[in-house]
Amino acid sequence: MKTLLGLQKPIRAAIFDADGTLVDSMPMWNRITYDYADFKGIYAPPGLSKVMNAMCLEQCAAYYKEKLGAEGTVEEIIAEIVEMSAEKYRTSIPEIENASAFLCMLKRENIRTALATASTLSTLTPALSRLGMIENLDVLESCTTIGKSKEHPDIYLKCALDLGVSPGECVVFEDALYAVRTAKNAGFPVVGLLTASLSVEEEAEFRRICDLCIPNYTAFVSDAQAADTSVTF
Repeated sequence: MKTLLGLQKPIRAAIFDADGTLVDSMPMWNRITYDYADFKGIYAPPGLSKVMNAMCLEQCAAYYKEKLGAEGTVEEIIAEIVEMSAEKYRTSIPEIENASAFLCMLKRENIRTALATASTLSTLTPALSRLGMIENLDVLESCTTIGKSKEHPDIYLKCALDLGVSPGECVVFEDALYAVRTAKNAGFPVVGLLTASLSVEEEAEFRRICDLCIPNYTAFVSDAQAADTSVTF
């Protein structure tokens, strides 16, 4: 096992969230939250995107239907939301800086990796392929198939099981406060991706929970290049 610089914990594997952690898609999703409400002709209250960001896709669809009065079944609403996002994933969503290079380094160091996303895999994988990430991810899991949001630890525990490691041997990379709280409570060391969406109070709690906070993966990549090795431990 190896210790990732800054964590001071031996790790054998890593689990990555996607939106806001590997790919810079949260601005798109924040826009879609309100664009979809406009599309359905319903009122979107202020702060709706923050509420939705803590939900899996099925929960978002149910919220539109049950709380905001959107017409259609949950399945139809999901399909409409996915269609709104699919083209952006295929063509233009960028990576979080140096995310692809970092995944490549972990692969070369034989550190197994998993994706734990609240998005549907069929929508997300075109972006991961375009950005050169998919070949460096060993396991792909979605809350959509797990059946629970990241308010529950199930997706992280399933990824750890798939990777053949215990939670304490597997670092989780996340950008959402509720998700880092869930992962930490489940026994995982956590690296938090700092985002502008966190309030001052939320960022303070985020930093308290996480073992390490980073804005992107540049420091890991730069340290590895400076040391003339694949990744810095």
